[in-house]
Amino acid sequence: MRGLIRNNLYSMESNIILAFALSAFLAVSSLFISPAATQFIIAVQIFLFVVNIGTSLRADEISKWSKYEITLPVSRSTLVLAKYISIVLLLLLGILMGTVTILFSLISGHSMSLSTLFRGFEVGLTLSFFSIAVMYPLVLKLGTEKNELILLLSTFGAIGMQLLLAAVLSKWTGGMNMRHPLVEAAGTVAAILLFFISYFVSVKIHKSKEF
Repeated sequence: MRGLIRNNLYSMESNIILAFALSAFLAVSSLFISPAATQFIIAVQIFLFVVNIGTSLRADEISKWSKYEITLPVSRSTLVLAKYISIVLLLLLGILMGTVTILFSLISGHSMSLSTLFRGFEVGLTLSFFSIAVMYPLVLKLGTEKNELILLLSTFGAIGMQLLLAAVLSKWTGGMNMRHPLVEAAGTVAAILLFFISYFVSVKIHKSKEF
């Protein structure tokens, strides 16, 4: 398992470094902007890391690793699990950079409420979990040539889910409000559940695929 995860991260190495560089720039920029914009920066930082999974899948296909790995003495479910664990590790890197952004913002003298601090993480995690939950099984099924388009559609899907939740919960949020804490929390929970479900869907697709 460790070897599989290490290979996944290695195939994304250059993109992860780029994500770190962009996240560091965004973290420094938080010294000069309003706390409201800091929420957006944190969400972007988290998402920057998980989009690398498309790069990993593409690299596996080009290097023929996808064909080789199915000959290893591990189950198909283990191969897929290694991808999902790699995604979680990328999310943790994004959360780390988001935390750095908060520290920089506090150093600059900005005062932020807890709700403001958590909103950026909630939005970033919701967008990331939902997008990957939809993208990975589809790319596995359709191939990596369209991974950018699939990622874009998955991102819009995440926004659509938030709109749906805002409509469903409007009775308890004083009207349709996507920024209400209840809607954002429900969105994050729903995205995480979808992420777990997508693992089993991906395993089923992987087992039926010959590569």
